[in-house]
Amino acid sequence: MSKDNKERLVESEDKNGDPVKVLVKTPNSADFKQAQVEYNKSFRSALDSGALLRQRLSDYMIEQGIWSEEKQKKSEEYARTINGLEDKLRMGGIKLSEAKEVALELRRARAEFQLFLAEKNSLDTASAEGQADNARFAKLVRLCVLDPNTRVPILKRDNPKAEEEAYNASGDEPWLVEASGELANMLYGLDPDYHSNLEENKFLREYNFVNENDQFINNDGHPVDSEGRLLDEEGRYVAYRSKDAEKAQDKDQRYFVNRSGEELVMVLNKDGEEEWVTKAKSERKPFLDDDGNPVLSKSESVAVSEEDSSEEPAPAKKPTRKKRATKTES
Repeated sequence: MSKDNKERLVESEDKNGDPVKVLVKTPNSADFKQAQVEYNKSFRSALDSGALLRQRLSDYMIEQGIWSEEKQKKSEEYARTINGLEDKLRMGGIKLSEAKEVALELRRARAEFQLFLAEKNSLDTASAEGQADNARFAKLVRLCVLDPNTRVPILKRDNPKAEEEAYNASGDEPWLVEASGELANMLYGLDPDYHSNLEENKFLREYNFVNENDQFINNDGHPVDSEGRLLDEEGRYVAYRSKDAEKAQDKDQRYFVNRSGEELVMVLNKDGEEEWVTKAKSERKPFLDDDGNPVLSKSESVAVSEEDSSEEPAPAKKPTRKKRATKTES
């Protein structure tokens, strides 16, 4: 990042994992002028295609039952709950274990609130103004994400349509996602560490309930879920053969378990596909009849019956016709 904070170097990677460096600059007046042209074009196109204005969209959501007075009240209730839980964490004076539960409840409340508002927010972006806002920002990205060596916009093309196609084709590239985020922070003063600075996450980090990546850890610093169950690097439940192995995180002594702590093993099902089942189930033997023969369960009998019915019957043999004797043969 430069001293005047008008440029930021983003070190990222592409979809193949190869390193990529791009320079993000603050838009100048000429950039804003071009972006406004894109806004106007998109706004007109959206109206022509039937998009609603934001004000009309609000009325439409009420008419369709997408939003209502009851939902507005519920939205305000969510906000009060979140503010109250934040205050409770800030004030302290409660047991640490209780404070942890407050932090977890605050996390859940935020997630539920975001989900509650998701449909309303998605419709807002579909409004004429929402589409035009997106078009303006996309143009600024195409103008302000530069090659660090040449300082030429990476996505710039002589043909506007080709430029837009290049932008859309790179939309899921990690380097472009990060560069767009940096530009948004520069334009709108967004906090790049917003998630880390949430009250619940600051508390959980301060008292070593989570690591620097906001992942839950136990007293030994090992990854766990919110209820203390051990996890591996990929987030799967695991256990160890001994306490020493657990402390050392010995992968050779580690095995997978389900949420209840039962050991899981990999088996091949009847279709030859890999399947994880409890160890007890994998070692289960069939019951026997009085003569010592395996007895199929009801589900196994149905499976065998279906398998038999799916097999094509063998073609019937044609009956051999006896040759009629001729007069000469007689």
